[in-house]
Amino acid sequence: MLSFYWILSFLVLVLAESVHLMSWGADVGLKVALFPSRYFMTAAFLIGTLLVAEGLIRYMRSYFDYVLISIGYVFAVVIMFGFGRLTEGLYVSLDIPIIISLFYFSKRRLWFSMLLTMSSFVLLLLVSDTIQAQISQYDLVAIAGMIAGTGTIGFAILKRGQELKLSLERAVSSEIEAFVDSVTTQNASKYDHLTNLYNHITYQEYLNALTEQHAEYDMPLQLAALDIDNFKSINDRFGHHVGDIVLQETALLLKSSISSEDIAARYGGEEFVLLLTGKTINESHQLLERIRERLALTDFPDLIGERVTISIGMAEYHAGLGKKSLFKLADGYLYEAKRGGKNRVVSSFRRGGENGEKITHCS
Repeated sequence: MLSFYWILSFLVLVLAESVHLMSWGADVGLKVALFPSRYFMTAAFLIGTLLVAEGLIRYMRSYFDYVLISIGYVFAVVIMFGFGRLTEGLYVSLDIPIIISLFYFSKRRLWFSMLLTMSSFVLLLLVSDTIQAQISQYDLVAIAGMIAGTGTIGFAILKRGQELKLSLERAVSSEIEAFVDSVTTQNASKYDHLTNLYNHITYQEYLNALTEQHAEYDMPLQLAALDIDNFKSINDRFGHHVGDIVLQETALLLKSSISSEDIAARYGGEEFVLLLTGKTINESHQLLERIRERLALTDFPDLIGERVTISIGMAEYHAGLGKKSLFKLADGYLYEAKRGGKNRVVSSFRRGGENGEKITHCS
């Protein structure tokens, strides 16, 4: 807004000097230099007002919009005083503060500009012979109608602007709600609702992506199948609600044990799968051992002193193995852990494409 005022001031200055040049004639140069015109002084006063405003902006930032509206009225009065004798009808410049107030989309500021313009003009009319000479009775009626009409239009603009704002807010709110619903639905389709781990479908999607990365970058990848020991007995003796607690606590333990590059999913029932990346098979085996030990030490008050254990089978992926064969191999090691007494980890690694030694750790 201050930039607009500066532009307007320089336009007034150019107009003032143009009028002055045309009024003096051919030998204007020396006279203009020695005797600044009344129009030039008018523009200089406007520029001085803006310089004061530039200083006030630091100290009256909270009320500076009212200062700018008031400056609009100063501009209107200065223009009427400076050019009123030269051009009729310049009282339309009284609309400047009202128009300025519309930029703030505030009824309070619009009322302020209207009251300021009307009251100050009436006071100015009472004390200024110059303004009285310029304004006829018909002009007074026109000015009053102009201020009232501009204010009415301003209120209509503000009302319409408020309606558009509310409409935009409703549209944005609807879009946000739709986006949240979409994200919620998408997340719900990816996660198991009980354990908050990835579900079987999402596990398959990640497995596809990780095997593709393995083929392209030769990234280490292991698949671990985990099954809670004697889970059916827990459900039968303590109830399914206790079984749900065991599943949830086991899921939390898995999530807290793996890195952000690994994937934990509920495969189904009491069985889980882990996709471990960026680690050697021995490092992954040690990670699974820590998971097994932590779960065995976890206290479940609802089980009345009984411990929960887990059996784990792990296989490493290599080119040509295939996703189904990878899971079949890990699942085979899982059942070997079950047959070997449960609460243990069974894993393997490969050398040169052939089966290597099998590593078995147990409690």
